[in-house]
Amino acid sequence: MKEKHGVLTLTFLTVTVAVYLILWQILICFFSFPVYYYGRLIELLALGLFTALAVFTPMRFEEMGILVPRRVLFRSIALGGGVGLVFVAILAAISWLAGGNIPFSWHVTGDISRMTYFVVAPFQEILAKSVMFYSFEAVFDQKHPHVANFLCALTFGTFHVVYGIEMMLAAMALSLVTGWIFMRERAVWGCAVTHFCCGFFPLCFGIG
Repeated sequence: MKEKHGVLTLTFLTVTVAVYLILWQILICFFSFPVYYYGRLIELLALGLFTALAVFTPMRFEEMGILVPRRVLFRSIALGGGVGLVFVAILAAISWLAGGNIPFSWHVTGDISRMTYFVVAPFQEILAKSVMFYSFEAVFDQKHPHVANFLCALTFGTFHVVYGIEMMLAAMALSLVTGWIFMRERAVWGCAVTHFCCGFFPLCFGIG
């Protein structure tokens, strides 16, 4: 039975990635959508994946890192916040070395707005960790979490291919880091804090 569920999970994941890549190629041939729209497409397909897994496989919600004990929640947020602060410090150092000062503005222009990214970052981490990472763990029967983390990062990066190869590699690196946080605390919320810092603050420093 476990092998059957693993096969189904892998099938659903493969189909989701394939559908995304096919839709991306079709859409760019006929439309000139901003890349922001492809992010919403990723989230829509991931919701479809979540629904398919919920219907056809036994989902262990206690292992998905959404509803966690308070002490785990605090540890996860502290760890994710610490990683995020280190990243922000690196951004500040890069800005200072490049220009002799540290330009910073809370006013962010472009695809990521201040208001929506507070929601987008946690939502994407729930889809990436509580759906994709969890699914790859199920494929390997929870025996190879680091392999699951790598495959999750590869999938997460593939979903960002529309943004270019540099963004794809950056998304993979971010997913590996948040995957490590998830494995340590088994809570998605610290992952969301790190994701927010890595996605929001580069623009505040004029990077990206």
